[in-house]
Amino acid sequence: MKYLKWISLLILIGLISLAFRSGSSIIDHPIIEDAYYTFSVTKNIANGNGISADGETPTNGFQPLYTFLIAPSFAIMNNDYFSIRIIFILSLLIYFSSAFLFASILSNSLNVAIGIEKRELFWLGFLVYIASVLIFINYLNGLETGLMLFGILVLIKYYQKINILKTINVFVLGIILGFLVLTRIDTVFLVIIISVSLLFRKELSLKIRFLYALFICIISFLISSPWWFYNFYHFGSIMPTSGQAQFGFELSMTRLFFLVDSVGQNLAPYTYTFDRFLHGWIGALLRLTIVSAFIILLWNTIKNIIQKNNINNIKLKRFVESITILIILSVVLSIWYFLFSTAGHFYLRYLAPLSIAGLLIFVLLLTLILKQRKILFNILITGMALLVLFVITFFHTGIFQNKSQFFKYQLQLVSNCVPKNEYVAAGQSGTLGFFRDKVVNMDGKVNNEVLKYKGRAIEYLEKKRIHWLCDWKFFTDLYLGKEPKKKGWSLVSKYGEFYLYHKSTE
Repeated sequence: MKYLKWISLLILIGLISLAFRSGSSIIDHPIIEDAYYTFSVTKNIANGNGISADGETPTNGFQPLYTFLIAPSFAIMNNDYFSIRIIFILSLLIYFSSAFLFASILSNSLNVAIGIEKRELFWLGFLVYIASVLIFINYLNGLETGLMLFGILVLIKYYQKINILKTINVFVLGIILGFLVLTRIDTVFLVIIISVSLLFRKELSLKIRFLYALFICIISFLISSPWWFYNFYHFGSIMPTSGQAQFGFELSMTRLFFLVDSVGQNLAPYTYTFDRFLHGWIGALLRLTIVSAFIILLWNTIKNIIQKNNINNIKLKRFVESITILIILSVVLSIWYFLFSTAGHFYLRYLAPLSIAGLLIFVLLLTLILKQRKILFNILITGMALLVLFVITFFHTGIFQNKSQFFKYQLQLVSNCVPKNEYVAAGQSGTLGFFRDKVVNMDGKVNNEVLKYKGRAIEYLEKKRIHWLCDWKFFTDLYLGKEPKKKGWSLVSKYGEFYLYHKSTE
């Protein structure tokens, strides 16, 4: 157990060290481009410019709880780099708190069922949580994913404490669920699933089941209602523009690949980094094979847990129910995003709740190895630690890391060529819009106006009198057409993968 503690401490120190990188590094990975949309909104709120990404156009293209939670970081001092450092530290605190909750839930639920001493299981769970590269990237990417996972773990922890459902318990569950909806709007599916599950509580009368289900829906709706009202009243839809911009029905192999790969990555989170070596369907199917093999190896352990899942061990019973609900939620989210979201590259993050089940599978596998092959267990634990420390070192050095092309190329290209007093448009406008004023978003994530001009980008640019556009070639072709010169747009310069076009006003 001491070995688990010391390795956990070493990884904690490594993760904390990431918060003290130089200014040019702290704004880079693991923080991603889309985080800067949220940061821009947050900065404008803190500076009194309203709920806007550009300080002029109102937006709802963000997740509210996380956005308002980090707003004070931009009010402390007028320094964007310092503010991002504060946000990063807050994300670390949420990450470590989540690891503590995960470990606590496991040690209080499974120690008897799998025959592992409570404290040892706690430290194993804690280590598994903080040593997963996929998990720490989800927490430290600058978005709300980590806060959502924290909220789900709070929900499970509280649910474990409930012996017999009472009105006060349902009230608290409704409050937690309401804040989860404010954290990520798609957790409204979790509200529905939990409410429906209450209808099958045989220990309650039919009347109480319906009342409790209705009560949870009402409480969670009341908590989240300001967001629903804001969206509908100001933008005519309860779906944020970030969702509308990527909304679209389609059945395609591309989406299916992203879905299969994302499910595999979340169920086998320790395979995240092997994408550098195995790409495409081979990697996706290999992950599913690995997960299937793990489940087969653990089948007797899983059956034992299910058999001991009875009223005499209420924490285990509630834990099994919680994992079942998370799996159902993941199935619902998989179907929803596969059918209606064009953002296949984000399916991995959208299905993050499934990673809790993936981490559980890995913990069970390690406990099985611990009881049978302690030397192999120590080798695996050491390997896990070395892998995450290896990745942390990369974040410090930049080796094998894709430095933010948006900061390195797009921002520099615009800064060098576009006068500060002129507007510039971009589809990928997160980083650019955060570090520069007068940036207009073209993909609709934080700009509701442009959604009305789908397929008519040039008309929108002319209406707004915008004469500069900078983006990847794919997007410049999308907005300006294959022959922009015929429409008055000339290529001014190219830097990295970014193209800067200008329309002369003469």
